[in-house]
Amino acid sequence: MEAAAVASEEEGGRHEKVSFMGMFRYAGGTDLLLMLVGTVAALANGMSQPLLTIVFGDVIDAFGGATTANVLQRVNKVTHDSL
Repeated sequence: MEAAAVASEEEGGRHEKVSFMGMFRYAGGTDLLLMLVGTVAALANGMSQPLLTIVFGDVIDAFGGATTANVLQRVNKVTHDSL
């Protein structure tokens, strides 16, 4: 740990700025593929909660206006429409 502190003091504490694309200069094909998969998975994860909120709201609406005779039919319709 002392060696790192000495090295940073010798450099004067300056850090070289790197562009956004420069950070990926040494990334290989596997690295880029994993970053792409992670980005797609993060987007899917972010979209899941709002979509489930819409579906859940439709199911609650189906319960609200249904009678005991047709509640299952209305919930099934909402479920099939969501898929």
